[in-house]
Amino acid sequence: MDIKKNLSGLLDAVTIARKKNVDLSKNLDNEKAVYDYDEKQKIYYVNNLKTKLKIIKSDCVQLTQLIKEDIRNEPIVNDILEMVPELDSGDLLLLEKTVNRMLNLVKQLSFPKEKIEKSFVLKANVPTDVMAEVKADLVELNKCFNATCYRSAIILCGRLLETALHRKYYEVTGNDLLEKSPGIGLGNIIAKLKDRDILIDPGLTNQIHLINQVRIFSVHKKKEAFNPSMQQTQAMILYTLDILEKLFK
Repeated sequence: MDIKKNLSGLLDAVTIARKKNVDLSKNLDNEKAVYDYDEKQKIYYVNNLKTKLKIIKSDCVQLTQLIKEDIRNEPIVNDILEMVPELDSGDLLLLEKTVNRMLNLVKQLSFPKEKIEKSFVLKANVPTDVMAEVKADLVELNKCFNATCYRSAIILCGRLLETALHRKYYEVTGNDLLEKSPGIGLGNIIAKLKDRDILIDPGLTNQIHLINQVRIFSVHKKKEAFNPSMQQTQAMILYTLDILEKLFK
C-alpha cells in the first residue's frame, strides 16, 4: 500500500479534470466520443478519476493495520476514514480540498520501516562436485535468517560444514567418508583431519557444539533447547562461511 503516492495521483487527476471543465454530474456520450475528441477526452478524465478514487478507498480500508503497528496512528486514521464519504462528492473543488486534507494527514502517519534483507555470500572457489549442494544450502540459509528462523539457519551451518569437511578429507586422503562412515559426526571428521595434520580453526569445536545443541533438541525433546538470537546466528553464519573459505581456498 502506497497511499501517499496514490493520493498524489488522485489529486493530479482531480486537478486536470477541473482544468478541463469536466462535469461529473453530466452523463457522457460514448457514441459521440467516437467522432468527438473533446468528448473522448472527458470520458478518459472521468474514468481515470473513478479508478483512482477506487484505489484510495481500498487504501483507506487498509489503514487500520497501521494502528496495530503504532497506536499513535489511531486518531489520524480515524480522521481520514471520516473523510471517505466526501470522496463521492460530484463537486471537483470540494473533492480537491478533501484529497489535500487526506494527503496532509497521511504525511503525519507512522509507517513501518521496510525490512532490509540480509544476504550472506560465500567468497570461495567451491569444488564443482559439491557446488550445487553448497549453493542450495546457502540460498536456504539466507531465507531462514531473513524469516527469523534462526535455529534452522544454524542447522544449515552444520550442513555446510559437513559438506566442506567431507570434501576436504576426500581431497587429502582420496577416501569418501560418506560411503565408508555414513552418519559420522562433525567432531569425528575434525579428529580425522587433525590426524592427517590438517590445521583446523580452534574455535570450530565450539561452533559445532552449538550446532549440535540445536540438532539434538530436534530429536530429543528432553534436552534443553538452544534458542539463538539474531546476533548469535549472524556470528555463527559468518564464522561458518569463513571456515568454508579457508577449506575451499
